[in-house]
Amino acid sequence: MKHYFKIEKFGKIESAKIETAPLTLFVGDNNSGKSYLLSLLWAIYSADETSVLFSGLPELECSAYTEVCGDISNLLQNSEEEQAIEICSAEFLEVLNAALEKNKDRFVAEIFNSGQVTIQKLSVEIQEEFVLRIKCEKKERRMEIFISQPEGRSGISFPFEMVEKSREFIVSLICRDILLGLLKGKRAYCKDSNVVYLPAARTGFMLAKNVINKVGRQMTYDVSGFYETESEVMEPFTKPIIRFLDALESLSLGHKSEYEEIAAWIEQKMAHGSVQYGSEANGSEICYVPDGSRTSLPLRTSSAVVTELTPLLLLLKYKRRLKAICYEEPEMCLHPQLQQEMGRLLIRLVGSGIFMIATTHSDIMIQHINNMCRLSERNVPGDFMKNLGLVPEDLINAKNVAVYQFTDKGTSSLVEQILPVSGEFRVETFTNALMKMLEQTSEVQEFEGE
Repeated sequence: MKHYFKIEKFGKIESAKIETAPLTLFVGDNNSGKSYLLSLLWAIYSADETSVLFSGLPELECSAYTEVCGDISNLLQNSEEEQAIEICSAEFLEVLNAALEKNKDRFVAEIFNSGQVTIQKLSVEIQEEFVLRIKCEKKERRMEIFISQPEGRSGISFPFEMVEKSREFIVSLICRDILLGLLKGKRAYCKDSNVVYLPAARTGFMLAKNVINKVGRQMTYDVSGFYETESEVMEPFTKPIIRFLDALESLSLGHKSEYEEIAAWIEQKMAHGSVQYGSEANGSEICYVPDGSRTSLPLRTSSAVVTELTPLLLLLKYKRRLKAICYEEPEMCLHPQLQQEMGRLLIRLVGSGIFMIATTHSDIMIQHINNMCRLSERNVPGDFMKNLGLVPEDLINAKNVAVYQFTDKGTSSLVEQILPVSGEFRVETFTNALMKMLEQTSEVQEFEGE
């Protein structure tokens, strides 16, 4: 099912039509809106039924909302033990887009903690219409409602007394559940705590994490003036960064991770040592133990590559579940060889069931992903894979990758999808920059020859 987000006049982005994939990459010029769009998608996939996007539904100037609520209310009033209704997705989609139009500015202001960031249009487009089935079952003084749509099935249960006394409220909850499914599409069941944003400044936040906690993150996020003095004002963090810090503070140390193998692979191939957190020896401090050493080092004494990888390692080791990661510039501080390994890592994370969206300037990472897409379309002999140091988990089909090019036009940015050609994604900005450098090198060599 084709599911698009349509965005207009958001930051520098003039317009964009985005269909995400299991691995979605934003590439292109600096200051062209990649991080803005990444933050917006993080907020959408983090949303739940209480999101500001769904506030004021009864006040919408939308007849479809009245109609679908009436149908659901009649279903709840029916005296039969089991009953179901079917409603066309187009009716709910009309309601969803009316709600997005009404609440988009407040939604964006909450993401950036600023009313100065605006968006002219935010809407969802679903090309194929389908039927939503809402089924009601009455069991032992409870009413169970099941909602079926192409991307999955959800359920809500209420006591009879609540249905009788608060029918309007329950109808609203059911409607919000359906709207949330239409908003997120295939990511409908991503919960807030399972969607993580890794900011570009993650090293700084990791090293300053304890200090930030001491002054209080929530107050730092508040713009009401707690830290205002005559000489300075402490600038607030954005919501994705606050949630990033929250995720690090809520890690569960006493459970078996689903991603232990991937974490071990990162430590072996990229970090060349182990990252530890909350051990008996170091309390709650994050430490690094280099390969071949028994001495744990404070994170502040570790190399940049270790501090860059540490947030991801901690999440993979200690977070109960991850559904999606929005990753700003994962190649940060990485040597070209490790950038290739990072491309390999992104594919493995997708293979483990984690939905990945990343911004990147790394042509090396893109080329590795291209190579793995091309190999996935062919019957590759095992010896060939072994010679390259690859295993089947390293391959990814181009159908599971979406690449979007951001081009800075001065006062605005153009966002275009790059479609695969012969199984690979050709990024013009990378190619043009490399060609320009090659031409300059040739001219310098010719000058030296003269």
